[in-house]
Amino acid sequence: MEARHASLALFCVTVLMTPNFSYGQETDDHRAIRELLNKDQEAWIRGDGQTVLSNRIVDYVVCRVPRNNGRPDIHGVTVDDMQQMRDRVSDPNFTGNSSAFADTALNTQASWNMARIDIKGNDAVALSRIEWSQNDTTRNVRVRGGWESLWLLRKIDENWKFTSAVGFINNWKEDE
Repeated sequence: MEARHASLALFCVTVLMTPNFSYGQETDDHRAIRELLNKDQEAWIRGDGQTVLSNRIVDYVVCRVPRNNGRPDIHGVTVDDMQQMRDRVSDPNFTGNSSAFADTALNTQASWNMARIDIKGNDAVALSRIEWSQNDTTRNVRVRGGWESLWLLRKIDENWKFTSAVGFINNWKEDE
């Protein structure tokens, strides 16, 4: 009986001490896509327009889905003016979101993650969730908000790039 408990205890200790290398379905491509979102969001915060552009293909496009009675209304989908976006981030004076993060009174904080990624060969679709919070110094409250976006990606020369996005599928803003 004691030998059985000892071998069970040894088995449990071995399992607990063995590093968990299994990430389920997570592959190097999944990690690369997650890193692309990190790199992209950090570039927006730093005001690094060249990195923002390099994360996208030349013909990158963004669509937006408006809300009708609080629900996404695909009948009103629009395409953003991408030349305006390219001009904005290419401007040498582009600061991105850096001013909001530099203002200590606002105490801006942000987080982001890829909530879902599906990869088929060199094509992928991913759903991101981006959240932010900051002080509203005029009302003396903390405000938080965020949005979810659907990204289409392609692996080009072994690097993942955003090819298009459907932005603000779901968005929110509220006082804390």
